[in-house]
Amino acid sequence: MSNQIPLPKLPGMTFKDPREPVKTKPQTLSYINGYPLPNDRLELAHKDAAPAQPTSVPNATRAAAVPTTETLPAWVAYDRKVLRFNAYFKESVTEFRAENFRVRKCVIYFYLEDESIHVAEPKQQNSGIPQGVFLKRHRIPKGDSGAFFSIHDLNVGANVLFYGRNLHIYSCDPFTKTFLEGSGIAVPAEEPVPEEPLEVYRESLKKISFGPPQPRYDDLTRFSEAKLGRASNVLQPDKLKKFLDNDRKVLRFFCVWDDRNSLYGDRRPYVLHYFLADDTVEILEVNEANNGRDPFPMMLKRGKLPNQPLEVDALGPTKSYTHYTYNDLRVGGSISVLNRHFLIHDCDDFTRNWYIENLGYSEEDFTPVDIVEPPEPAVELRLPAYNGFGSRLDTVQNCISLIPKPPKKDFHKLMNNEKKVLRFVAQIVEDEKHVLTTADMDRKFILSFFLSDDSISIFEPPARNSGIIGGKFLERGNIAKPNDPEDLYKSSDFFVGAKLVLYNRTFLLVEADNYTYNYMEQHPENFPYSDYSRILAKIKLSNKGREDELRTAFIEMDTDGSGYLSLEELEKALKKAGSNLLKHEVISIMRRQDASGDGKISIEEFFNACNIKWTD
Repeated sequence: MSNQIPLPKLPGMTFKDPREPVKTKPQTLSYINGYPLPNDRLELAHKDAAPAQPTSVPNATRAAAVPTTETLPAWVAYDRKVLRFNAYFKESVTEFRAENFRVRKCVIYFYLEDESIHVAEPKQQNSGIPQGVFLKRHRIPKGDSGAFFSIHDLNVGANVLFYGRNLHIYSCDPFTKTFLEGSGIAVPAEEPVPEEPLEVYRESLKKISFGPPQPRYDDLTRFSEAKLGRASNVLQPDKLKKFLDNDRKVLRFFCVWDDRNSLYGDRRPYVLHYFLADDTVEILEVNEANNGRDPFPMMLKRGKLPNQPLEVDALGPTKSYTHYTYNDLRVGGSISVLNRHFLIHDCDDFTRNWYIENLGYSEEDFTPVDIVEPPEPAVELRLPAYNGFGSRLDTVQNCISLIPKPPKKDFHKLMNNEKKVLRFVAQIVEDEKHVLTTADMDRKFILSFFLSDDSISIFEPPARNSGIIGGKFLERGNIAKPNDPEDLYKSSDFFVGAKLVLYNRTFLLVEADNYTYNYMEQHPENFPYSDYSRILAKIKLSNKGREDELRTAFIEMDTDGSGYLSLEELEKALKKAGSNLLKHEVISIMRRQDASGDGKISIEEFFNACNIKWTD
């Protein structure tokens, strides 16, 4: 007994024995000329294979007939090869003495791949007979013998009986003739088609007689008969002949109706159809995209179009009207459609060719009229003034969309400047319109400018015994400048010494916190009054050639002779020397040169920074 334990039949627990022979699956398909055929149907394919090409077929027609490969199946060899025969049958007519039978033409299609037959009857205009598919495709039995119609039963001159209907073949197409001759079947010559008895009868009526012409065919005879009191219905032209000659012939003109002079009028395009069979007119509307109108297809229903102004009478029609004909329609002319003036500016190719061939017009008579108007100047869209509700962006959003949406914020500016606030100490000052009281002069405010959205808020610290309740003085929001309502305050407008007009109140910025000074000095491109190099260049330019006056001003302000000046003394010395600097610029110099932080700068170091000698 073996001590080996068999492995369970689980995935990953079994392996293939390399000593076992290779088990190959047999091939069940064989490819013949690129077509896969099952092996068990090879014998059947050889039985149904196309017969060999007869040697009597010329080389030029051999490729168009049957392939020479004996092993090719019939459904491949004869794919899309159809023989077409033209045939007719006679249908008896018992209701009309002039027509005892009717010739109906058909087309017989013989499909070589499965020997099925399809019979179709071409449609004729105004025949009144349901035509089309006469016999659906299938294999047609030949009587009660059980056999089916084959290629040997169809030929020119042969009669075939399909379900009791006897069809006579009188011709075939060139491919069918070539195929039959290549297969060894002689094809007789084409046979004529019998004439229709009704057509023979109509032609006999048109023969010239020795009597006077009929009134409906001759204008002079019609006039003479009408003068003698002949009935009017006999004198009318032959409408049947006109209908048969001009049926399905329609003249098409392109028109435009300009009704902009009336209330709510517009300039609209139309298509006019003139039917030559009965001289009727219909007018269709052209539905343009985004025109704001319902797609109503027809403007005027088909009928006679009067060429005179209409008169309305309560007793009914009391006046006979004349109507428009094809002679009244011209490219470039105008017509009155029920008291509406239409301009004809173009026509189609059939209409142009019909006028040239039948009425002798030339191509110059059909030059299209240019109806394209120059575009109107675009109206400049301006946003309305701020209405006082919400922010100014809310007013803009009300004009952009019908349903207001929250205004979009500058995402990058919001993320980069979040929680960055510039704070200044401000106080109210007098202006031309406001005079301050003593209490208002002593009030101090904390003005905050938020860099994330350029909004401003003002807070008033409470002061004891002032009689004024401190707290929020101005809600946070964007504020526009007084001279331009569209121009909002931005970060570069804030510096020590600036005057801001906020809602008719003038605020003076007198001081800023240390964070604000540092931020301004780090971004001199946005805050030029904190740019130290720019300030020194400004001092040198203003005191060029006046160095002695600058030294004298600094010596006079150094009253204690220490060689150092405070912020107030520095500001007075620069002002006395003629350097008109803002207070924020003086503070920037003090912050840069006051290394010890005691609020004083060295006069000698200041002159060295300005490249000016302090002593001669």
